[in-house]
Amino acid sequence: MANASKQSRRLYDLDALRAFAMFLGIVLHTGVFLNPDPQPLWPVHDATVGNDYTYPQINKAIHGFRMPVFFLLSGFFSALLWQRRGLRALVTHRLRRVGIPFGIACVTILPLSIWLWAVASGFQEPYDFPVWQLPLAWIVNVAHLWFLWYLLLLVGVFALVARLGAQFRHPAWWLTIPVSMAISLLMVEPVFGADTASKIVPVPVIIAFYACFFCFGVYFHQRNYTVRRWWTVALLPSAVALYAGFHLLEQYLATFEGAVHFGQTAAGLEGGVPRAFMFQDPLTLASALVEAAYAWLMCFGMMGLFHWIASRKSFTMQYLSDATYWIYLAHVPLVTAAQMLVLDWPIHYHLKFLLVCTGVTLILLATYQFGVRYTIIGRTLNGPRQRRPRLPAARTVGPG
Repeated sequence: MANASKQSRRLYDLDALRAFAMFLGIVLHTGVFLNPDPQPLWPVHDATVGNDYTYPQINKAIHGFRMPVFFLLSGFFSALLWQRRGLRALVTHRLRRVGIPFGIACVTILPLSIWLWAVASGFQEPYDFPVWQLPLAWIVNVAHLWFLWYLLLLVGVFALVARLGAQFRHPAWWLTIPVSMAISLLMVEPVFGADTASKIVPVPVIIAFYACFFCFGVYFHQRNYTVRRWWTVALLPSAVALYAGFHLLEQYLATFEGAVHFGQTAAGLEGGVPRAFMFQDPLTLASALVEAAYAWLMCFGMMGLFHWIASRKSFTMQYLSDATYWIYLAHVPLVTAAQMLVLDWPIHYHLKFLLVCTGVTLILLATYQFGVRYTIIGRTLNGPRQRRPRLPAARTVGPG
């Protein structure tokens, strides 16, 4: 890992990686209704999937690295903004670009999402509540918006620590890697990757786990480390870690009567899966360590891959990078509605998956272009954006 001088240019590769990770939210949430085991908090379920665990496997692979990448990049860009503009500007920027969208989404997008889940469930438990409570749903569950909330909290702690004089340049920050592995041993849900976060009250183990990635991102920037293409090779051992983690976790779950499938949370399991999950069996201890290793390997491997394929300036990539923040915020109710729409269509479930992913993406890109990008919403999310100037029409020049 080499050092490089800090530059003021836009980091196109990391922007592209962040956009890709945001887009994976559509893939992940679309795949939930194609899980053979109906998810209690996601009432849309396609029974035609049978015993095909393709989409649960894909979702676990995504879940295992997507949020660690987010938080590492968030730490990196927070440190970059801190260095360029100062600590006060960093806090102001994050409150404007993260805090305001989070607050507005909690009383608009979140209630709409929960209402659609209630409709899909027939207003059955846990969605048997009066409609007037929807604007207050964030008190109990912030759903996919939890990332913004945790990010705000981590930026606040980072600003306080930086104000006290921390520089994040000491090599000891490399210890965040083994520390995150130790923290992963405290996870209590039998899922591949970190436990699920959805409450407004942060879960100490979960926020500590992601804080490791955030802090390493800050350290990564403060030491002027440069992403290298050869880091892409980390994707190879990450694939081995993915397979090993799946195998270890399935072996443990198979020991329970009824063969509980991973993908269900500990709170939703029947049969008495212990809450102190990772310490119940050597298999789960090994699985937790392998899963944490997978997250780190994917972080470095994906940074290397995107430095290789997306390090040059591209209007298309910059546009998509801007658009994916809106896509992240608004995709859940659209995904839910699309799943409800295609649920009973007489087509293969793979085609349903493609139709939902493609349709939701196109709709959100259209709404971004015509209703978000050049409005106050777009300025809040990404800062002001100017329309591309049109090329003048060619004039015909006659003879002499």
